[in-house]
Amino acid sequence: MSSALQEQQEIILQYLNTTHYIDFDSPTAEQKQEAKYKIGKACNKAREILCSDEAFLDWVWSNVIDECSTDIEEVTPNTLISWRMLPKFGTLAQCEVVGFTHVAKLLLDKNAAMKAEVLEIIANNDPETAKKLIKKVLKPTIDFMPIVADKKSLADTVHKADKLSKDALVALVKAMHQQIIK
Repeated sequence: MSSALQEQQEIILQYLNTTHYIDFDSPTAEQKQEAKYKIGKACNKAREILCSDEAFLDWVWSNVIDECSTDIEEVTPNTLISWRMLPKFGTLAQCEVVGFTHVAKLLLDKNAAMKAEVLEIIANNDPETAKKLIKKVLKPTIDFMPIVADKKSLADTVHKADKLSKDALVALVKAMHQQIIK
């Protein structure tokens, strides 16, 4: 293994101990977030060195996962691939405002405009205001009044209720209530 890959392996293993450490004196949530971001950067550097995604996955299995301390939870390639997305999105601070789970969604080609809007919101607002505005972008409120007014659309929507978010279900129930009291 090249010295550059060896260096990335050591960085990943060091920070995996931080992200997965569970004990009374474990790292803070902020330290764990920072470690995930640094692992993502190291994984991206390792991937640049390796010739393909397949070679990267082989390297992850043999040089990261097999070398993990037995004192930490199981680490999967999917976890490392998710963390690779963080530096591709932006800075650690930007990722924290958006929320690590939303980063991959925003990196999809179809969501390029949404990503640009989110980054603009972050740049122009304090973090708390940005979080509220980003939530509206990522989970827009659905107007269910036209759906509730049409019995076929309502039946179709109710049939798919288990796929609606909590916020969407609340909006649907409110719209149904408004329709009833008219």
